[in-house]
Amino acid sequence: MANGFQRTIYNLANAVPLMVMTALAWYLEFKTWYAPAILISVAVAVTVIFAIYFSYGKKNCSVKNINVSKIISKDSWLVAYVVAYVLPFAYMVMSDYHIVSLIVVIVMLILVIIPAIMALPNILLFFAGYHFYEIETESTGVGDYILISKRRRIRNKADVRMVMRVFEKLLIDAKGENGNVR
Repeated sequence: MANGFQRTIYNLANAVPLMVMTALAWYLEFKTWYAPAILISVAVAVTVIFAIYFSYGKKNCSVKNINVSKIISKDSWLVAYVVAYVLPFAYMVMSDYHIVSLIVVIVMLILVIIPAIMALPNILLFFAGYHFYEIETESTGVGDYILISKRRRIRNKADVRMVMRVFEKLLIDAKGENGNVR
């Protein structure tokens, strides 16, 4: 299971596209590279650290058997991130951009606080070809586990038998996209 720093990196990785879009918007508005360079550097650092930790976790987390009672795709939830990523460009069409900036900050704070309570799909993993599912297990009856899988469509709950636990509510499918256990 991952430690607190790894969980922070997992959640912070969701802000990487926002950092890149903000850097681009900053450059287009102010024609300076100082702030965009810092944002891009932080985004690259977070992405590299995230990739290292995720790869390490996939190789070293213990595999356990589960019985899934319900499975629902959560890929559509990632559309909410796209809205947040285009908000830095709102200044181009709105005269009172400071209000929009305040809303963006509030939304980002909410997106940072929510992961402390529950596991969320990660946009960088989605870009890397992973898919997200909400599953409920028969033993606990809890339905807010997030399963990360390379398999594009999992419709049959019996297809998920072996997982690796990353966080409290975050699991990785132990089967790859070809169906073999890691």
